Amino acid sequence: MKISVVAVGKMREGRLGELAREYRERLAHHLPVEDIEVREARVSGHDVAGALAEEAEAMRKVTPEGALTIAMMEGGKQIDSHQLAEWMDEWMVSGQRHVVFYIGSAHGLDRPLCRESQRRLSLSKMTFPHEMARMMLWEQLYRAMTIIRGEPYHK
Repeated sequence: MKISVVAVGKMREGRLGELAREYRERLAHHLPVEDIEVREARVSGHDVAGALAEEAEAMRKVTPEGALTIAMMEGGKQIDSHQLAEWMDEWMVSGQRHVVFYIGSAHGLDRPLCRESQRRLSLSKMTFPHEMARMMLWEQLYRAMTIIRGEPYHK
């Protein structure tokens, strides 16, 4: 199974970028992973919906056919690390080839893209900066894999 995080905007260099890369590389010892960045659309006037639709189209273009898609969004389901591990284990056992997590821009994700996604997930009821959310998602994916493998990282 391959895991991709498709995010709007670039991850700047710095502590969060380094941590995200570290967790992604740790996870890559167990599964193929990729971090895909799509360009953030300019909001023309007050047309946030148009910008979100443009970003969503770019995200769809990089999503492999048949991938399980998960929209990371406010109002998504909140789960703990063990439940994420159960989901990942289920995906691997069932033969799911590709799982794609979508992370939107500061304006969020396009609502139609959220509805199209098979799952909608939230890291917390709190709002986090875009780069922090990416780092936290990679950390949680790595943590879930250590739970599945019975490794001591998760305590």
